[in-house]
Amino acid sequence: MNDMTTRIRSLLFLQVALLFGGMVFAWTNLFSQFANFNALYGTIFRIEGCTVPNPFLTPCFFGSLGFVAAVFWSVRLWQSASTRSERYLRNFLAGCSVFALSVVTLETMQYYKLIGGASVSCTPGAAPWTTPCFTGMLVFLFAFIVSAIAVRLLSRAATIGG
Repeated sequence: MNDMTTRIRSLLFLQVALLFGGMVFAWTNLFSQFANFNALYGTIFRIEGCTVPNPFLTPCFFGSLGFVAAVFWSVRLWQSASTRSERYLRNFLAGCSVFALSVVTLETMQYYKLIGGASVSCTPGAAPWTTPCFTGMLVFLFAFIVSAIAVRLLSRAATIGG
């Protein structure tokens, strides 16, 4: 393996490690939310009349699904790198980052009472920078940056090799 290939493989491994850590963090938080909700209501399928939001309806659930998809995608790329697929993953991670940022922005606005309405946070009343969503946003953002660098290196390697 040449130096460029080693750098790319290391970067792709970093991407897998970041996303796997994010996935474990997200699902650990989500499982505790399901346990709390089940203890409170005796079921995880109750939707209406809840003082605590059903975990299926929180952004945490959708962010956790995003981590699962990104982990499988990044492992596949680590096994067999492709510039095109890495570009698609980069775009997916950008979308996940924007989704998480929008949720954190909404949490911040609700925390500072700039807007009212039902809380979207899985931790209502907590400072936005202490929520799992904020941590997930940072992981998605760092993974996006790593993916953008990987796209550049893969494109450069294809140009050199082609």
